[in-house]
Amino acid sequence: MTSFEIEFSSIGKLCRFKNIFSKDGKALIVAMDHGMIGDFRCLEHIEIVAKKMIDGGADALLVTPAIGKYLVKKIKDRISLVLSIPYDEKYVEYAVKLGADAVKTTYFGPVPLDWETMNKVWRVSLAAEEWGMPYMAEVVPCDEKGKVIYDVEKVKQAARIGAELGGDIIKTAYVGPPSRYSEVVKSTPVPITVMGGPKIESLREFLLMLKEAVEAGATGGTIGRNIWQHEKPEKVVKALVAILHEDKEVEEALNIIEK
Repeated sequence: MTSFEIEFSSIGKLCRFKNIFSKDGKALIVAMDHGMIGDFRCLEHIEIVAKKMIDGGADALLVTPAIGKYLVKKIKDRISLVLSIPYDEKYVEYAVKLGADAVKTTYFGPVPLDWETMNKVWRVSLAAEEWGMPYMAEVVPCDEKGKVIYDVEKVKQAARIGAELGGDIIKTAYVGPPSRYSEVVKSTPVPITVMGGPKIESLREFLLMLKEAVEAGATGGTIGRNIWQHEKPEKVVKALVAILHEDKEVEEALNIIEK
């Protein structure tokens, strides 16, 4: 399912979706909101990194509202922004005022969610409906120690819950092979974008993850440190874009980085 096959609740949502997703219904969103948790290595000069991501062909950037406002002032290029916000409906209105194209909330924890957390998601979802703002619900299953559970059934459950609570886009983990992950996609009635997760040392393995996710039906990736912590971040973006939008094979994408 592509993002444009969904019944949109408003023209505002449709227009903003089209600012993020290309005509093929796919998107590479570069996550750059790590500074709010203190992990900003290689993001010290965020406007420089953002410019490289844009030049590489990224479809959108995921940042906090404050950084979004900063980048809009600093960078002359057109930027599609997804804003990482707290569970506070007022930030949806704020995102509209900043000219953002989507908002995202983050949940890493036990699945199913407790009622208190679900109510928080519902409130943001309702505000997003009111303001015509696409809502990306990041729902990632974790154990009691906070470690991500890479299990197809748990990820399937997490993705479906995110959709049930009103997410227009779901961000969650990828678990191979594609034949199994397709079960996650088919059981979730909204687009899925896979997260990059922790730093992957093998570049081939990283590119293969996105390739397999797309083959399984995911509409792209929302990926951070595996891009901008690489010594050639702009080329990594170009390689991912080639896989996502040009259907290039992993070896072809690797050549883009290595040449």
